[in-house]
Amino acid sequence: MSFKDATRRRPTLKELQETKYWFPDLDLPGMLDDLIEKGVIQLLESKRPKDVARAVNPKYCCHYKIASHPLEKCITIKKRIM
Repeated sequence: MSFKDATRRRPTLKELQETKYWFPDLDLPGMLDDLIEKGVIQLLESKRPKDVARAVNPKYCCHYKIASHPLEKCITIKKRIM
């Protein structure tokens, strides 16, 4: 693989999950609430309105509005905050 190809390679899910951020995972919900309130970040519209009712599920991600992973593990939100 050439250097040019290596620089274009997308990171794997494992690499993304292992990325270290300057904020702890537990701070993410509060930070997100503040950023939404200030209009810095907007959440996506729900693609599955019936899943919005599952917000009490510990694996509910308010960014994607589905129960698949907890907000504290949401790579997309972490990258947007960075």
